[in-house]
Amino acid sequence: MPDANEKDQAGQAPGYTPASFEKRTAAWMGIAYVLMVLFVINFAIFTGGRELPGTFPLFLVPAAVGTAAVTIHRMRTQSLPAAARAGCVMMLLVCAAALLLGLALGVPALIAALGG
Repeated sequence: MPDANEKDQAGQAPGYTPASFEKRTAAWMGIAYVLMVLFVINFAIFTGGRELPGTFPLFLVPAAVGTAAVTIHRMRTQSLPAAARAGCVMMLLVCAAALLLGLALGVPALIAALGG
């Protein structure tokens, strides 16, 4: 395995290439999902096995936000052809609907589960 200090064929040290915006967004979505699952597991452990019924729609929220962020980023950087703009707008509408649906169905159930 080559050492990090070795130079490549052109005589230059290999440079650092950061992850793409899409990969970073997916990583943040993963962190959000891990935190949500940990909350559900810890809630069950510390409340004697109680469940959080009806809160599954909250798992739509990170996916909707992440997809919307990637779509907006692609529209702003103009890395899409002009014909794809209508598809991007439709995707943003679907993301907004998923976000609102997830929050509308999940938050009242979460408040009811935590309150009682």
